[in-house]
Amino acid sequence: MKLSKLYSNNEDIFKPIIFNEGFNVVYGDIRHPENYELDTHNLGKTTLAKLLDFMFLAKRNPKQFLFKHEEKFESFVFLLELKFTDGSYLTIKRSVKDNTKIFFKKHSKKHQDFSLLDNKLWEHSDVAIDNARTLLESWFDFDILNQYPYRKIIGYLVRTQNDFINVFKLNKERGKDSNWKPYMADLLGFDGSLAKQHYEKLAKIDKLKAQISASSLSDMDNVTRELSKIDSRLLLRQKELTTLQTFIDDFNFDEIDQEKIEKLVDSIDNEISDLNMQEYSVKNNINRINESLATTSIKFDTIEVEKLFEEANILFPKEVSKDFNQLIDFNKEITKERQRFLREEQAELQLELINTKERLTYLNIKRSESLGFLSETELVKKFKESNKEIARIQADIAFLEKQKENIDKIQALTKDKRDLENELIAIQDDMSINLTEINESQNSIFSNVRIYFNEIISKVFNKEGEITVYLNKQGNFEFEATYQDIQGNNTSEGDGNTYGKFLCIAFDLAVARAYLDKNYPKFLYIDGALEILDDRKRKLLLEIFRKYSDLGIQIIITSISSEISGFNEIPFTQEEIVLTLHDDGREGRLFKMQAW
Repeated sequence: MKLSKLYSNNEDIFKPIIFNEGFNVVYGDIRHPENYELDTHNLGKTTLAKLLDFMFLAKRNPKQFLFKHEEKFESFVFLLELKFTDGSYLTIKRSVKDNTKIFFKKHSKKHQDFSLLDNKLWEHSDVAIDNARTLLESWFDFDILNQYPYRKIIGYLVRTQNDFINVFKLNKERGKDSNWKPYMADLLGFDGSLAKQHYEKLAKIDKLKAQISASSLSDMDNVTRELSKIDSRLLLRQKELTTLQTFIDDFNFDEIDQEKIEKLVDSIDNEISDLNMQEYSVKNNINRINESLATTSIKFDTIEVEKLFEEANILFPKEVSKDFNQLIDFNKEITKERQRFLREEQAELQLELINTKERLTYLNIKRSESLGFLSETELVKKFKESNKEIARIQADIAFLEKQKENIDKIQALTKDKRDLENELIAIQDDMSINLTEINESQNSIFSNVRIYFNEIISKVFNKEGEITVYLNKQGNFEFEATYQDIQGNNTSEGDGNTYGKFLCIAFDLAVARAYLDKNYPKFLYIDGALEILDDRKRKLLLEIFRKYSDLGIQIIITSISSEISGFNEIPFTQEEIVLTLHDDGREGRLFKMQAW
């Protein structure tokens, strides 16, 4: 897979870039001498690398220039055309505004312009970014390192300036070694799955150690001793509990003063019961009297009866009317007499009710005093204290059993940790065997990478370059790339920025060449490839770039005119320069707009 074309929907601001299949130069022409000593990143050399990363479906990052200055780029739609090994092409379309929706189109002719193509005519439209990555990965169909997402590989093909600090670890891989070392092991032909297993076992062991360390045990060094102490305490507490429980179960209230109990039951309780019945009866009688007093009026009216007879044309004799009136008066007298007797009876019942309640109050107090007397006996005191002691002992037993449970758990965790440590040793043994086999093999990927790496270092610096892979004290893979003198001693040159960066370039070239016969990406984007090197070394490095391009690796470098000032003429052909940038206004920038 190689880069073919990068363009946008706004050609006036972002000009299309047509890539060669071999050697490509993004050339920055510094036309104003006062800018020679300045950082010229605002031309867009490094920005181009970030744009390519975006087109390979890097997820939104607020620090990425497209989103850091989103107001400037929200209307942009970018398109990247890729060429596959079989000669077919794929165009990826991605906008800044709707950056999570991706479009794909396969085609057979190169350098197409689909910037105005209707969305309906794309083979795959509005594909969510995660699904788009999966789809893109299926088209790449790499026959190596396919256990890793393609984004892991792209990171080493398009290094930004910050990614040249370490040969093997990219700046974007700031996490744990487990995030990149297994990949690097597989890339160099070792068994990266062993490295992955090694980190997974270590992580589990560390987690178990943390759980064990969090225990509140007083003697972590001898768990069995702590367990024996707890078993001893449990035995004694269980014995105490059994003794007290037996006393409680056998406790007999007959041993308490029976005479007092009988007096309480036969006298006070019986009288209280009788008085409760008496109170109930008195209240009922009072209610009955109240009802009688409320319904004693006579409602017969002779005048109303006479009117009724007149309306019926029936004579109502005067003598009858007189008799009725006399009868009514008689009943009224009787009713008054009866009400007097009822009120007298009511008063007597009210007094009886008061006396009954007072007696009940007295008896209830007497009953409480009798119960208090019972509670003060020595036997009852012992009964109460025994119950309290049982509760305390049960709490102690529960605490000890919880401690025992924790120890059992810690013993299980310790066993798991020991088993994992044994598995870890086995993995380390396998890693050591794998390391020896690959290091000793003369036909492995690693051997080829070593050879190509050394050839590049030797040609440019007249020194030897060595890549070393070994197991560190923790049993993990360790990777080193160094310069060596003719005696084979490591030199400190690799510690400097310039020489350190060149180690990265040499490594990436060596890997690309080692996988030349595989379905593996065949392009490299090298930002600032010639910076700081002297003119002689630049000439030699350019020879290597062209040689590798001839082998079939697409090389894309960025360079500025100050880096080639020692050459008699520009060392790049017009065909090799795919993009020229300069410091003479916005027309010289990657994006023909005001600098941000």
